[in-house]
Amino acid sequence: MIKTGNIIRILLFTVIALTVNAKEFRMMTYNIYGGRLANGTKIGQSIKRYKPDFIALQEVDKFTKRSNIRDITKDIADEMGYNFYYFQKSRDYDSGEFGIAFVSKYPIEKILTYELPSIGIEKRQVIAAKIEKSVFGKTVLFINTHLDYKQEAKNDELNSLLIMSEIAEGDIKFLGGDLNMLPTTEYYNQITQNWKDTYLGGDRAGVRKNEDPRIDYILGDFSTNWKLKESFFINDNTQEWTKLSDHLPYMTIVDIK
Repeated sequence: MIKTGNIIRILLFTVIALTVNAKEFRMMTYNIYGGRLANGTKIGQSIKRYKPDFIALQEVDKFTKRSNIRDITKDIADEMGYNFYYFQKSRDYDSGEFGIAFVSKYPIEKILTYELPSIGIEKRQVIAAKIEKSVFGKTVLFINTHLDYKQEAKNDELNSLLIMSEIAEGDIKFLGGDLNMLPTTEYYNQITQNWKDTYLGGDRAGVRKNEDPRIDYILGDFSTNWKLKESFFINDNTQEWTKLSDHLPYMTIVDIK
């Protein structure tokens, strides 16, 4: 016969084990406006106090004249003290390149790039970065993109993104970036049939409204392998954020279970 005291100890051990096994993952998406208002070092200095583990970047310069021939992604990574980063070109620009990128605290097992149907010179890119399984005990995939603001591009672009994100492999998936869509649009309704909007959950559930104007998102899959802790746009008094970019950084903190 198992005594009551033993049952309590078993239950306590189970709760403690579940708590220990959950690991926090801090994600950020940030359209940095090419780095034309602030260089990579300044951007890195401004965001590192929030300790993001993974930063999805949009509108990133690489070796352009306006950014003083700097690799902005590398400069942010160096300032953060992170060894893992990647840039994907969307177009040639100003004697250099312009595109999207990521910076990661954790080692990346695999990188998948994909070009969406595009209108105009800028070819809309997707970067899917798979974090090494040893970090969380599961494969975590973060998909970063910058969608076009042009309405005529949206349907094909969004359909292609949804197909790509479905095919890309990962035990847990997050999709983030500058999606150039308001949450009151049909496009938002379409994408949230497949993805969960982190802005509306966590400790702010029921407080925020879906009508709040925003175009920067971090969305999560519908798996039970993660739990939202907190999400917020960074606009505090530690920095004059409007002097860094025309966007605010958006952060999501989850527990990976």
